[in-house]
Amino acid sequence: MLIRIAFWLMLPVTAMQGILLRRKAIRLPGAEGARQGSAGNGNGGDLHLLAIGDSIIEGVGTKRIEESLPVQFASALAERSGHMVHWRIEGESGFDIVDVLDRLQSLTETAPADLVLISVGVNDVTGLSSTRHWRQKVEELLDKLNSRWPDARIVFAGLPPMSLFPLPPQPLRFSLGLRASELDRIAADVISRYPNAAHAPTRINPIEHGFCEDGFHPSAKSCNLWASELAEIETRSDRA
Repeated sequence: MLIRIAFWLMLPVTAMQGILLRRKAIRLPGAEGARQGSAGNGNGGDLHLLAIGDSIIEGVGTKRIEESLPVQFASALAERSGHMVHWRIEGESGFDIVDVLDRLQSLTETAPADLVLISVGVNDVTGLSSTRHWRQKVEELLDKLNSRWPDARIVFAGLPPMSLFPLPPQPLRFSLGLRASELDRIAADVISRYPNAAHAPTRINPIEHGFCEDGFHPSAKSCNLWASELAEIETRSDRA
């Protein structure tokens, strides 16, 4: 409750800072390359990975699709598990959770998925989504994924520590951090009720790891560390 009060009390100042920031912020493109591919030798059988979400999924700031989080995750997973990982990217910069639901709805009925990687929430923070709306939509997303692919595992990449992002000025940075932490807590709570889903806290941050020149997205090297962590979480889940 105190977090919500603090967030809304700062809103008149932070809203103006957000408008000014949007005007001057560097806008990096998504990664170049095909949105489908494969990684690994296939000794452990095939695994179909669907990566869906926002700019992290699109690989903004990493230049080449091979350096994006989803493809590095697929490669790390293939190395650890022995699977041939067939990856598919369905993400776009600026997507919030409603956009992700819409993209999910647009996928063909025959699109396979044994594992789903989700990155979403930052644009819900900046777009001032209510906590009630966020909770409802996270539940809706998980329900739709389970309805579509009942045997798939789901990995939700937690919201990043936005209070550490170098781009936003204070108190906007502090306010974004509060809101991101609140939405991430809600997402983790919802996900805990789904046996086939895991919330993976995002520990990549610009203080300890490299970020792009926009001050908002992790570098390709940081995505490599992040992908390795996600792959370790998934392989532990697979062994359980």
